[in-house]
Amino acid sequence: MGVFLLQCGDYRIGVAGNFKYSANEVAIGMTMPWSTIEILRQRLTPAALSRAVLLAETFTPTNGVENGLIDRVVATEAELLPTALGTAKSFSALNGAAHAASKNRLRGEVVAAIRDGLAKDLDGWKKLFL
Repeated sequence: MGVFLLQCGDYRIGVAGNFKYSANEVAIGMTMPWSTIEILRQRLTPAALSRAVLLAETFTPTNGVENGLIDRVVATEAELLPTALGTAKSFSALNGAAHAASKNRLRGEVVAAIRDGLAKDLDGWKKLFL
């Protein structure tokens, strides 16, 4: 679930090291839910999306930026909070109304696709578990 929550952030910062990002549903015998595919689709590169969904590929901070999982990598955990706070402060200078309206234009169709996916997932889960 962590990788899906991570993809929902506007700006994602990772830490260099032995950390892993994976959507392991297929590896554990679960069909990838529609909604989570849509979440991944908005952020991952097309090639990384296929590998993440179909092959449960594990990504790292080293290749996370180039594959679209994260936006930036800091060298140490000690740098993470100051970097995140500095980044948030710089973003707070943006015009809030313009940001919100632009975000809606950029991600409005994605949000609709995620909602549609959640409805499909719910129908499927009802058939499976009820």
